[in-house]
Amino acid sequence: MVHFGTSGWRGIVGREITFRKVRLVTQAILETVLPGSGGGDLVVAYDTRMLSEKFARAAAQLAAGNGVSVRLPTRDIPSPVLSSAILSQKAAAGIIFTASHNPPEYNGLKLYTRDGILAPTEITDRVEARYRELEPGWDDVFLPRPHLIASCDPRPVYLERLQGLIDWEAIRSSGITIVVDPLFGTSREYLDHILLENGVPVTVIHNTRDPYFGGYAPECTSENLTRLRDVMRRTGADLGLSTDGDGDRFGILDHGARLKDTSLALALVLDYLARRRGLTGRVGRTLATSHLVDRVAAQHGLEVVETPVGFKNFGPMLVSGELEFAAEESAGLAWRRHLPERDGILACLLVAEMVAVEGRTVHQLAEDLYSRVGMLHFRRTQVPLTRQLEQVLERRFTQEFTELDGRTVVAVDRRDGLKLVFEGGGWLAIRKAGTEPKVRLYAEGSTREEMRYLLHLAKKLLTNWRLSDVRD
Repeated sequence: MVHFGTSGWRGIVGREITFRKVRLVTQAILETVLPGSGGGDLVVAYDTRMLSEKFARAAAQLAAGNGVSVRLPTRDIPSPVLSSAILSQKAAAGIIFTASHNPPEYNGLKLYTRDGILAPTEITDRVEARYRELEPGWDDVFLPRPHLIASCDPRPVYLERLQGLIDWEAIRSSGITIVVDPLFGTSREYLDHILLENGVPVTVIHNTRDPYFGGYAPECTSENLTRLRDVMRRTGADLGLSTDGDGDRFGILDHGARLKDTSLALALVLDYLARRRGLTGRVGRTLATSHLVDRVAAQHGLEVVETPVGFKNFGPMLVSGELEFAAEESAGLAWRRHLPERDGILACLLVAEMVAVEGRTVHQLAEDLYSRVGMLHFRRTQVPLTRQLEQVLERRFTQEFTELDGRTVVAVDRRDGLKLVFEGGGWLAIRKAGTEPKVRLYAEGSTREEMRYLLHLAKKLLTNWRLSDVRD
């Protein structure tokens, strides 16, 4: 079975992700998305993962066999670059073979609309339904039409977008030194290149193509950024910038090689854009993202729109202008002036500009922000999703809550799992991951102790803790 979660279809190569399924999903996309797209090419892209390029070529050949003109990039590209390519080439749609930050044994597919955004649920639901109709008797045979496949290089147009958006003079004149770590992913020769081209001193690591990502999941976590931390300490660099496997998420190491919490980084960038770059309009935040974003928005008179988890929920609102800025806790950031899609490369460059313009470290900027809006402590963790846990979640997600362990519940949100907001502002959330068999747990409190306590309550809700033990 094929399921598009919060960020596309994903699975383990050879088990859920096979060439037959890739062609079948592509066929379902061609029959459901392209007929109503108003014409235009299909852009088919890929990341650095095992078989990604071959999957892309298989999809391109099938699309051409259906009479569709295909644009195939000459090398692996970041997901936001696909968004840029769709817009600049006025394509009908785009697909990229990637599993983003998942472990090396995973692969998958993200579907983008002609607006350069991740396809919303109503579109992917139609793709899934057509896949189910085709699957039983589908004949995996088509007439090759190689003349309909053309190479393209979306890199120059994308870098030009960034070039005009960043204050390069401020970064250059500040004298900051930077280490860039693309984690063997698609951002190599993008993030490092544009910094070097603008005269910013950069040291680059993990800048070769490795489908196994050095044996780790290409995610900007503390353990995966060990070498970045070591190189920063050895060189005395001011800032460490990292992106995940397909370049749509980011990680920041401050002066002293301290990993900065993503939620803090999102709030800092929003504050900077509002103070220095004249950002106005509404701000999007997923329900599992730190409410520090809300506090920053309130200080600048900006309205916050809360959505379920998944950046695809922001796309239509960014396109229409309903949102100017969007943030999700898993290191996703979009600024409408750039693209209507999250971009880890942009996020890294905005942090570099912020540090340069303010003349302070990220840590110092955080202290200033906390002095203005107050401190919040946020944490996310996860556990494997088992059959027994599925049964527990079914009960928890429908259970009524007015009180939990003596704390008054003031709001309950069931749009994506379960979120409980308590008197005083602390909250916890539990939801099933949309891209892998995991259960995500979130908690936020005004003190570290409160955050840990709320995370403990979230974990207890996953056990066979008797319902009578939960006061309601």
